[in-house]
Amino acid sequence: MTFSFVVIGIKHILEMKLSYYTLFSDSLNQRNDRVMFSTRSQEIFLVSSCTYDNILRNDFEQFSLVEKEQLVNSRFIVNDDDNELLEIIAENQREIDDDTLCYEVIQPSAMCQLGCDYCGQLHEKVSMSVAIVEGILDRIDQKLATGRFKKLYIGWFGAEPLMGLGQIRTISTRLKEMCDKHNIPYGSKIVTNGLSLKVNIFKELITEWKVDHIEITLDGIAESHDQRRYTKEKEKTFDLIFNNILNIVNLPNYRDFACSLSIRCNVDERNDDFVSPLISLLAEKELQNKISYFYPIGVYSWGNDAHKKSITKEEFAVKEIEWIIEMISKGFKPSILPGRVKKVCLSVSKSSEMYDAYGNVFNCTEVSYVDKYKGTEYVLGNVLKPEALANKKRPLMDWNAKILDGQFPCTTCKMLPVCGGACPKSWHEDMRACPPSKFNIKEKLALAYVSSQCDIRELMDPENIISNL
Repeated sequence: MTFSFVVIGIKHILEMKLSYYTLFSDSLNQRNDRVMFSTRSQEIFLVSSCTYDNILRNDFEQFSLVEKEQLVNSRFIVNDDDNELLEIIAENQREIDDDTLCYEVIQPSAMCQLGCDYCGQLHEKVSMSVAIVEGILDRIDQKLATGRFKKLYIGWFGAEPLMGLGQIRTISTRLKEMCDKHNIPYGSKIVTNGLSLKVNIFKELITEWKVDHIEITLDGIAESHDQRRYTKEKEKTFDLIFNNILNIVNLPNYRDFACSLSIRCNVDERNDDFVSPLISLLAEKELQNKISYFYPIGVYSWGNDAHKKSITKEEFAVKEIEWIIEMISKGFKPSILPGRVKKVCLSVSKSSEMYDAYGNVFNCTEVSYVDKYKGTEYVLGNVLKPEALANKKRPLMDWNAKILDGQFPCTTCKMLPVCGGACPKSWHEDMRACPPSKFNIKEKLALAYVSSQCDIRELMDPENIISNL
């Protein structure tokens, strides 16, 4: 996402107020300039000390009509009687109601080679049967037959999806034919542990099965990763996975493949000190120029107590700033400021579903293969009994209504437009789902400023009138 800084002066505005969803950095320099950020529009402005004081007082008397239009369009100032929460929820709901992407998540296997100690799933040597495959295909075909959708996109998920590579081949072949029949494009992505992602499999996924994004997890360098993400026989996995990544990104024609590759790092109190060494290792191997992005994320409950070993969200937020600075210094291009989130996850969709290897149907990706959720409302039914799925109540789909009703802290949070409330299931389980940006947004605003500081210093108008930078 590209952000432009603007310097704001004081002119005339009547019957307006500062948007509730406006955030400010701390003072940045001797002039006490600050960065002003709208979580509604993601616009970012640089404001003088005088402008800052007047904006906080809703004193817009000296803004010109041109300035007023710019600030209104950027959602920094709104009509005095605007109900911004209602408007945001309405925007979110329109996004959900008008969605023309048929997004489905498929778990072709219940098996995983790894025995990660924080994983809440129970893995079994089970892959989708022919009958279950047919049931899933029939259900997706019925959705596409409505004519509502303009594209079909599949998320291959696990356990470990590549343990069901045969099913991926079969299902992908049929889905491609299905999309041809309905005259819509087809695409997919995959989340994999990377252990089986050899070069030939990588090429097959992209060229044959239309995978355009691959995500792989590395929990730090080998020293930490191998203490957490080992095989079920307690064998180390880092070198195998990392070498698979290197073999792929070092292909002579790697950039010709229409696929992005990202690396995720699951972080808790045991490996938070190993994120920086991983960033250094990735940079040493020049992956900052070859992967789409790298991101750390805190370990959370997966129907278990894994979250109890996590560092606090506030602690993670502090470390995240350090990691972002390190990434920038080593040539990565991390996203600094959050973007608008209108559709928080699959669970709020009216149509998207996830299917596991047993044919069970869910509208949440965090509950399959987890003992705690067996027999709960999260299991919508099974594709082998499609009649029981008709008009089935979908938990969490009323998430936006509950925010509007004030049932969760998101109702009064200035970050709501850029996180959507994060994980509805976590909130329902009385666990904070707030993103790191809630706790380090001031630092991120300052960092966004610093990363553009040279240009801003050259272009800042000493008279503090609005000027695009």
